[in-house]
Amino acid sequence: MNKYRTLLHSDMRSLTRDPMLLLILIGPLLLILMTRLGLPSLSEWLANRSGYDLTDHTMFISLFMLVLIPQLIGVAAGLLMLDERDEHIVDYYAVSPLRKSGYLAYRLIAPVFVGAGMSLAFVVVSGISELTGNRMLPLLLFVMEAPLFALFLVAFSANKVEGLALSKLITLTLLGPAGAYLVAEPWQWFAGLLPTYWPSKLFLEQVSAETDWQRQAIVFGAGIVVHSLLLYGLLKRFLNRVE
Repeated sequence: MNKYRTLLHSDMRSLTRDPMLLLILIGPLLLILMTRLGLPSLSEWLANRSGYDLTDHTMFISLFMLVLIPQLIGVAAGLLMLDERDEHIVDYYAVSPLRKSGYLAYRLIAPVFVGAGMSLAFVVVSGISELTGNRMLPLLLFVMEAPLFALFLVAFSANKVEGLALSKLITLTLLGPAGAYLVAEPWQWFAGLLPTYWPSKLFLEQVSAETDWQRQAIVFGAGIVVHSLLLYGLLKRFLNRVE
């Protein structure tokens, strides 16, 4: 644990030096508070002004937020990794007792824990979703996306400036839950090219009374395969860039 304490202290210093990174990281907390405190007032205001009831679409809002949370955490982790690569800190860790494998393990596992904590906080605190045993399966897929987004940035960006530009492409993955919620089958399966589609689809399957556990298992298995293949490919590309 002492080996990882140095990295943790370095992360804290980076966050205090870079307000943008700090804002990205606390973004999930702001989303949770906005949903808990602002959504009821906004729903009431819209209902009074236009007759449109937002509460009819709390499921879609939940999916949208559960995708945004790992996005923000993954972007923050990716930008930290780009900073360290630009400053050749990765080379230092490679010859330290931490080794490159320990560095990568920390950088990929830490976003998972942070994402899991933030996602659970959203489900518990937001007031528009509920925590059940089977609901942990889509949450598992959602939190796998935090290291995936981080690796996407470091695998395809030459520096932090490019990483900031590329992070805007990550927002396109919001089409995953939109496809699962708004588009009818079989057309929505085209959204399966996006990793965010699979946890969103599983989430919706679980709340539907018309689907059985076999169908849910197929969707979950497909999500695991898609996320694992993307993680493997991005990790391989990142390792080729730092060697």
